[in-house]
Amino acid sequence: MIYDTLNNLPNYLGVSDNLDTVIEYIMARDITTLPAGRTRIDGDKAVVTVSTVTPQTSDKALFQRHDNHITLETDLDGSELFEVSLAELTPTKPTDETADTTVGTAGTSIAGMLCEGRFALYLAGEPYKSGLKAQGCGKLKKAVFSIELDPDEEETEE
Repeated sequence: MIYDTLNNLPNYLGVSDNLDTVIEYIMARDITTLPAGRTRIDGDKAVVTVSTVTPQTSDKALFQRHDNHITLETDLDGSELFEVSLAELTPTKPTDETADTTVGTAGTSIAGMLCEGRFALYLAGEPYKSGLKAQGCGKLKKAVFSIELDPDEEETEE
C-alpha cells in the first residue's frame, strides 16, 4: 500500500505502465469535475469510477482483494477511513472473477484517513477496506481507479 498526497503522484511514475497512464490522467485535469459513473482511461486497462457513498462502520464492512489489479482511491469531497491487512484474507464467498474481487475477513494491521488531496494505492493481493465512517463525516464523493497489472507484473506475481 502507498498512502500519499496527490501532489506527490509524479514520484511514482515508472512503477507500472498502466499506473503511469492513470498518474498522467490525474495530473492533466481537475479530477473533482469527473462525471459520476465509470470512465475508461485506457480501455479496460485503466478505468475510474466516481460515486457518492455513505460510509459505514468497520465492523459492517468486509475486506476486499483484487489479484489482477491495483486500486488507487482518492476522495473528491469529504473524508473516510481505510484499513489494510498484512494477514491472509479468509473469503466469505467465492471470488467474482469478472470483477477480480474477493471479499472476506482478515486481521487489520494499519488504518488511516483518506480525504481530499490524498490517495491510497492498494496493491494486487492486498486485503483492504475503504469507505469507512470517520467521526463527523457524512456522505463522500470519491474516485476509484482500477488499474490492470502490466503483463510483466503478472509474471512476477506468480
